[in-house]
Parts: sequence; C-alpha cells; structure tokens
Amino acid sequence: MTKLFIIGNGFDIQNRLPTSYRDFHSKYSARLCEILEYFPDFFDDQEWSYFEENLGNFDEDNFRENSAWKPSMDDMIESFKYVNGYNDEIAEKARELVSEVHDAFGAWIRGIDVTKASKFMTLPKECKFINFNYTETLQKIYSIPNENVLHIHGNSRMNIVFGHGLGGGNKAASRSFDENEPWFEEASQSLSSVTDKLYKPVPQILNDNRGVLESYDNISKIIVIGHSINEIDVPYFKHILSTYPSATWENWNYGAGIKESHYKLLNLGVAKSKLSSSCSSQLGAYYP
Repeated sequence: MTKLFIIGNGFDIQNRLPTSYRDFHSKYSARLCEILEYFPDFFDDQEWSYFEENLGNFDEDNFRENSAWKPSMDDMIESFKYVNGYNDEIAEKARELVSEVHDAFGAWIRGIDVTKASKFMTLPKECKFINFNYTETLQKIYSIPNENVLHIHGNSRMNIVFGHGLGGGNKAASRSFDENEPWFEEASQSLSSVTDKLYKPVPQILNDNRGVLESYDNISKIIVIGHSINEIDVPYFKHILSTYPSATWENWNYGAGIKESHYKLLNLGVAKSKLSSSCSSQLGAYYP
C-alpha cells in the first residue's frame, strides 16, 4: 500500500449526489429560516456556501431580546421567581436552537441516497482513505472495505460532527462576569454556550485519530479529491504532511477550485516539485 486518498465533498458531488450546501439550503431553508436570523452572516450568504463557518457568528443580544420576557428591577423585587423563569426560558430556547440546527443537518445527511450515485472512476480497494464526507459512497459504490476508510467527521449512521472553527469552543467558560446584571449570569452562560455547541473540535478530533493517521506505512503518494482545504481543516493536512514528508501529492478539483486548492497546499508546505493539480473531470482516465 503506497497511496493515501483524501476525499472531500467535491467527490460526492462528482458522483452526482446532492451534498452541496446549496442542496441543504434548498431543502431546509424554510425550516431554519427563523433560527438563522440570529446568525447575521447568513444574510450575506443566501446560498449557505459557508454554512458551517457562519454558525460561528451568533447574535446573542438579538436572540435574548426576542426569546424571553426580561423582568425589570421592580419585577425582581416583587419576586425572584421572575429571574429564575427568565434564566430557564433562555436556557431552553438556546437548547432548542442548537438542537434544531443539529437535527436538520443530520436529517439532510441521512436522507442522501448514495445508491443513486453515478460511479465515474475506479479506486484501489487496498489503499487507505481519509473521508471528510459523511456519506458511505466509498463503501457502497466503490466497494472500499470499512476498515480502510476513516470518516474523520463521522458518517451518516452515527457521530456526525460539523460546525465552525472560531474561538476554541470555550466561549461560555471564558466570558467575563457581568457585574451590572449578576442575576442574569445563567442566561448569559446559556447564550454563550450556543457558539460552543456549534463548534467543530478539530484539535480534539485530530488528537483522537492521531494513531490511525500515523499508521499508514510506506505512503509514497497522497491523492486529494474534491477538497477545498478550508481553514478549519488545515490542521489535518499539516499533520499528514509532517507524518509523510517524502510523499508526492496529486490534487484533483474543479474550476477555480483547482488553482485555489493548489496554492493552499503550497502554502501549507507541500513542495512545488511534489505537487500536481488537475481537473477532476480527468480522474476517470487516470483511474479507469
């Protein structure tokens, strides 16, 4: 075994599966419309092409104002039950928001029927695969054994991991205590936790899979198919590069993505002499 394949969403799209964020937008925008009003970046990105990244910008103040009646000082003097009620309601609404985003995303992934994929190339079954997709296209369409596929972010059957990469996932723990309204501290913690619960813990995922990532012996070529190499996934690529420094790289992408992903790999440290980038439409000729 000398080849390691890194599979991105462009691979599933080339298999004619509806796995782009545009497909998610088409199917779930109505369901999530009210919720995503509290993530202002979506207003500038109506097609959701940066869906995960946009989840990192949660408008806590807007959500607070629209989710619960906030008691006045007179109300609190009358009865402290108003404070408890407000804190509890904010906490519940925050949980509902996070749950709805997770449920919609999971339902979309599980609803993708990979049996409708259009196979366009041949993949060697004995090689190893790092799959950034949640689908089992490799196993069900290309007959790759399960043991040769690492679903780095989980798969459609279980443990789907998605989200933004901002702030380290510890906003609630690191936020400053509000001395002006200490009685609403619980509500503030609940609001901060929304950003944390929509965070993709890449450092932890990388650490958990370090043993597998470093166990691929004798890798002479790394083949990247349909991966945008976005900022949140950079740590994985850096680790793979450092683990297999002598390997050559093939980068397959489409349109403007060819040049963009090529320069991203160069910037990560892949040597120019060891990197080739081509249009993924040619994959069938190279791997017939």
